[in-house]
Amino acid sequence: MSKIISTAVLLFALFFMLTGCGRRERARIEIDFSNAAEWRYLLAVDISGTPQDSGQYFSGSLRAYLQGLPGELGSGPLRAGLSDVHLVAPFMAEEERSDVERRLSELKVSISENGVVLSDTDGIPGILSGGWDVMRSPARVIPAMPNAEMAVGSSWEREQRFPLTIRQGEADGLLYQLYTLDSLFKTPEGVPIAAISWVFTYRVAMLEEGSGSLRKHPLSGSGRGTAHLDLARKKLVKSQAAFQVTHSSVSGVDINEVVHFEMVE
Repeated sequence: MSKIISTAVLLFALFFMLTGCGRRERARIEIDFSNAAEWRYLLAVDISGTPQDSGQYFSGSLRAYLQGLPGELGSGPLRAGLSDVHLVAPFMAEEERSDVERRLSELKVSISENGVVLSDTDGIPGILSGGWDVMRSPARVIPAMPNAEMAVGSSWEREQRFPLTIRQGEADGLLYQLYTLDSLFKTPEGVPIAAISWVFTYRVAMLEEGSGSLRKHPLSGSGRGTAHLDLARKKLVKSQAAFQVTHSSVSGVDINEVVHFEMVE
């Protein structure tokens, strides 16, 4: 009898541990934009590649700060701007580089659970010299949160479409992202953190003149990202994404891009 009781107690304890852990391994994954005007993030982008024609290695970088704009608060998405923009791109003509740097300084970025939207959509050089789509770097590194309670291991997805004007004409850009809540943990200081990862694909398709239908794909790529979300303050602490242009009919270049995004306290 005592053996039966001991077995029952052991099974009950095991069931309690499993169900208890299941409840603990859930959290609401969201960002609170109510004090977003005080936020300031460092955006760092580094690229490298080798053109197929010349075989000569090249590299470039972007450094800027992204900060919430005062007077833009409310229940809607975070609206932010870039400051202290510094673009290093030796493969660009100086006139083109200066123009892109200016446009980045004037860019407004809208961030919500649906993704990232840019204010400058008309005539964006979607594929720049060397095939680097620098205007879309923030969209690849800022994750879209589900604004819902999620269990560890669960996933959510986002798809963003946007118009582009490139050298071959009008095009349609597609960014698809699949997110996963990897783990929940606490820092040594006791701050609860959600660790998130995602995979994404990026494709640019040309539009048939006069028909609006899609045809060839002058640019495509894929990548992976990771991020840490402060669950107590509902703030994105840091994120990083690695992106590779696997096909570019514009330049014949395979480009590797690493984007780092981190809150500056």
